[in-house]
Amino acid sequence: MKRDILRQANYKYNFDRDLFYNRQAKKAFSIEFVDDNREDVLARYISENTNGNGWRFYFNSEPSESVKRELESVLG
Repeated sequence: MKRDILRQANYKYNFDRDLFYNRQAKKAFSIEFVDDNREDVLARYISENTNGNGWRFYFNSEPSESVKRELESVLG
């Protein structure tokens, strides 16, 4: 069900990075974050307005700045 919510919101799965991402929304969710949170929490974060100010990463542990830069580069 959670993965269906992500797919309906146009999130793609990146097998190499184990995360769901949406280039238009500039958001990425780790598989662990998706698995560890309820559907309503996930839906709230998906609909959250980030004003397009760079990528927003939803992980259980905050990724380092170098990891964020690498993901931004890979995800576009």
